[in-house]
Amino acid sequence: MLKKGIIMLSIMVGISVGGIITNKPAHAKKDATITKISTNLKESSSYMTFTGKNALYTKAATMQGAKLVKSKAQLTQLAESKRGLDSFMWLRTATTNRGTVYFKVASFDYKIKGWIYAGRTTNYRLGLIYYLDEQHKNPAGGVADFHTMTDVAMTPEQKQSFYKLANPGTSSDGTAKVYSLPFDVAPITVTNFINMPNKKTSTPYKNDIFIIQKVVKNTRQGDVWYSVDDLNNDIMGYIRESGLKKLATPAADKGITVNFVDATNHQKVGSVVVPFAPSKKQSGMDLTQEFGYYQGLPAGYSADFDDDSTSYGFTSASAKDAHPGAVLNYYVGKSSTN
Repeated sequence: MLKKGIIMLSIMVGISVGGIITNKPAHAKKDATITKISTNLKESSSYMTFTGKNALYTKAATMQGAKLVKSKAQLTQLAESKRGLDSFMWLRTATTNRGTVYFKVASFDYKIKGWIYAGRTTNYRLGLIYYLDEQHKNPAGGVADFHTMTDVAMTPEQKQSFYKLANPGTSSDGTAKVYSLPFDVAPITVTNFINMPNKKTSTPYKNDIFIIQKVVKNTRQGDVWYSVDDLNNDIMGYIRESGLKKLATPAADKGITVNFVDATNHQKVGSVVVPFAPSKKQSGMDLTQEFGYYQGLPAGYSADFDDDSTSYGFTSASAKDAHPGAVLNYYVGKSSTN
């Protein structure tokens, strides 16, 4: 009876033969604390996509009170989205006392924001992204670098041809005006300027001659845009591929013949006839401003050299006010193979 009473008392006060039992709960693992944090940006040009390794939270996942914003599966869907505004940008970095790194990110339309695990301070790093390997192939956390525009290889025709606007007018769908960026490749807070003197309509430039400098596509949406230069006005920027129409090669007496001449031996290595259109405020065509962006130079040649000993490009003043039937020399040099 005495033994039974002792056992019951032991249970009540938290003592046993095997040791001490306490009614007080064991200490939980302490929440992580932020030891370093960067300035909170409203927007950035550091674009990211999701790896599917980690979810998105209202705070760093190990912080007290962190709530789920998007699961790993939902982030994987966003990473595969065909909508340009579903791209994300980095806004802030936080490092905890455990050496873990978290990024604050937001979608381009700001409808989704949160914090996601990016890696550890001991991981390999390239730019903002942390990697598990020295070759920077395997991101350590839930994010990876992302480019909203992808370069498209230009065809010989695109390089060598000249164009006019296919749909001059007031349309704002990307087919009539020239913009500073293709649509939906940057956050909505980034102003996409109309890169034309007349912002309302492109009709005043319907007879201008354009060249294509570069071809890109929206990585998510897949729409193709041309980076163009106007040979007659101060217009440079992006237009949808359907916004240009190719011009037929004019007869020599209707256009301006440009002979490409090797600057080292003065031998002609190619030529092109440029369709004529007068430049602003003059009756002739000024080719000295934008022709340097022409991509159709003879194979293996360039005019972009930092060499004071030799003159490249147009060397005659007549290129500033050329008229139909004119013949101009454009000096080029062999491109480096290094």
